[in-house]
Amino acid sequence: MITGGAKRVGRAIASRLARAGFDILITYRSSGAEAGSLAAELIADGAYCHTLMVDLEKPQAVTQIVDWTSSICSQLDVLVNNASIYLPDKADERNTLLRRHHRVNLEVPLELVYGLSSLLRAARGHVINMTDLLAIRPMPSYSIYSTSKAALLNATFSLARELAPEVTVNAISPGVIDWPDDLPLEQREEYLLKVPLRRAGTPQDAANLVHFLVTEGTYITGQNILLDGGRSLI
Repeated sequence: MITGGAKRVGRAIASRLARAGFDILITYRSSGAEAGSLAAELIADGAYCHTLMVDLEKPQAVTQIVDWTSSICSQLDVLVNNASIYLPDKADERNTLLRRHHRVNLEVPLELVYGLSSLLRAARGHVINMTDLLAIRPMPSYSIYSTSKAALLNATFSLARELAPEVTVNAISPGVIDWPDDLPLEQREEYLLKVPLRRAGTPQDAANLVHFLVTEGTYITGQNILLDGGRSLI
């Protein structure tokens, strides 16, 4: 199960796990065409893929997802909390932005883990919370977003202890692994000067790490893995 699995990082994770033999469930909000094309691609390659349109900001969203998942499978090997809101701070919208980021970036992942915990325990499964380098190195103009991801990171550590020994829970904190479409070239080049590996990551880098954690890295839990090309060192 990958929330926000129709595009970008979520799509890469879904494709990578499908190639490894996992059946795939994805949620999406507005990316219906992308979700449909992904499902068609995976099914054509012999995988199983089912999609659910859901707005994570709605109160009934988690119940929708839990009921849908429970109707399809009796155990859940992997839950990737990938969907998120990423919006800049605005003084005149602070309260609204706080509620929206807190809801999607923290409450929904937590509620999904608890709502699906019996399926995860039955599979001795794995939870991956996609956080952000900004959770530990916040950007002033994205303080609300950064705070919500920091809260999810902290929750990861608590959940790892709570769900052990049946379920592993880890966080992945990317730096830039998929440039925002509107980011000018000069700003991209300026950022890369602060990255020891001198390149941005890719969605496939994230997908490969998720695959490792849910297949080979099963003795790893309660960890935050920085997928940032060394940016956190500078």
